[in-house]
Amino acid sequence: MTKNLEEIEQFSQKLVDAYVRLEIRHQKLLENLELSHSVSHTAHDAIISVDGNGIVSRWNKGAALIFGYMEDEIIDQPVAKLIPQRYQQYYLDGIEQVNATGRSKHIGSVIEMPGIHKDGREIPLEISIATWSQKGNRYYAAVMRDITERKKSEIGNERVQQSRVAISSLLRIALEPISLEEQLEKALDVILSVPWLSLQSKGSIFLMDEEKNELVLIAHRGLAPHLLSACARLPMGYCLCGRAAQERKLIFSAHLDHRHDVTFDGIKPHGHYCVPVMINDKLLGVVNSYIPDGHERNPEETEFLQAMANTMAGLIERKQIEQKLEHIAHHDSLTGLPNRLLFMEHLTKQIARSRRENTLLSVLFMDLDKFKMVNDTMGHDIGDMLLKEVSARIKTCLRDSDVIARLGGDEFTVSLPFIANQEDAGLVAKKIISELEKPFFLKGNECNIGSSIGISILPVDGDSPEGLLKKADVAMYEVKKHGRNDYRFFENGMEKEEE
Repeated sequence: MTKNLEEIEQFSQKLVDAYVRLEIRHQKLLENLELSHSVSHTAHDAIISVDGNGIVSRWNKGAALIFGYMEDEIIDQPVAKLIPQRYQQYYLDGIEQVNATGRSKHIGSVIEMPGIHKDGREIPLEISIATWSQKGNRYYAAVMRDITERKKSEIGNERVQQSRVAISSLLRIALEPISLEEQLEKALDVILSVPWLSLQSKGSIFLMDEEKNELVLIAHRGLAPHLLSACARLPMGYCLCGRAAQERKLIFSAHLDHRHDVTFDGIKPHGHYCVPVMINDKLLGVVNSYIPDGHERNPEETEFLQAMANTMAGLIERKQIEQKLEHIAHHDSLTGLPNRLLFMEHLTKQIARSRRENTLLSVLFMDLDKFKMVNDTMGHDIGDMLLKEVSARIKTCLRDSDVIARLGGDEFTVSLPFIANQEDAGLVAKKIISELEKPFFLKGNECNIGSSIGISILPVDGDSPEGLLKKADVAMYEVKKHGRNDYRFFENGMEKEEE
């Protein structure tokens, strides 16, 4: 009996101990549930539970903040109303796969997908999904984080990179050994191809003509033939590009408005960014880009386009300096005519073409008669003016394909490609002599001069630039020896006498 009582007491104690342990576990479970509930409702992330039919069963404050729905507005509603239409099938296929197999590549992983706010806008989300079964029913839980700021940062970083690539491309173009026109065409292509800019695939670049105070169309893409004609030269203040040039500031237009002076039947609605290209206070040109009609002005776009224009200003200035230096190296500073170096380059090319096409070419070497007397008696200023007038008169006697150069002093030379016979060269020489015989009136002074001209013919008198020029020079001295103000063709006997 005593033994039985002891066993009953021991068993009772075990029951008490088990109850105590169970009570402790129950208390911890309640605490965990309370903690879970507290965390769920205070988390900034959305925590949503959904049953196997896609009906929302749990909704925390974070979800309300992200999606805009209060708990009583979304509980027992289909979760599909939070998913963009283009992702609906993707969502349904995923649910079907999990319901059928209990597995999905997205369960337990983190995915990015947009959600729909109550006001209809899309929200970029980072989503983690879990699933479980209970009493034969499938349930899902998702933790969603709004990654709008992160996406903005990523987009911003991508734009910065694309902008750097564009500016680097302009800097590389500036170093290419091509003409300024070609450089600007490439620069325009770079601007129009920047992915993040809201530009149409057409635009133009103008350069400033300081002498005429006009913009000159240099590069263009996608412009209608009517615009190429109407915008070939724009006065200051005319149309949007002229206004940007006159006001020295970026001009924005969201629509075709009263400032569009250039228009035509059938013109499509559009807007513009017109950006002046400047170095300090000097206007070099204008970059004109097209935008969709109704586009809102974007501070990032205006800042970037201005940066591109500034970079382009360096390109233009560099090339214009190169062109000036090249012009100085290849042209006479007084008359602006090609010098000996450039003349020989032209003559070399003309000789090569004449050989290919089996045509005649002539070289005229001329010296002015009585020029030294004018220079000595009337002064060097009058002499310089006379040389300029002589250059202008000689040009009136020539074709566009002919080349005239000043070799120095009062010596000039002319190349006449593609002549039918040597008599054609003689006719040009006569015409020049006739023009230069006419009086020159310079600052109230009458000047009378003449010209002695020697002529050589390719291939009769040689086939090199130096040889043809030398033999024309020899023929010219023959004229000087026999009375001046005339012309002669080179003859072999002349060369022997010269030697």
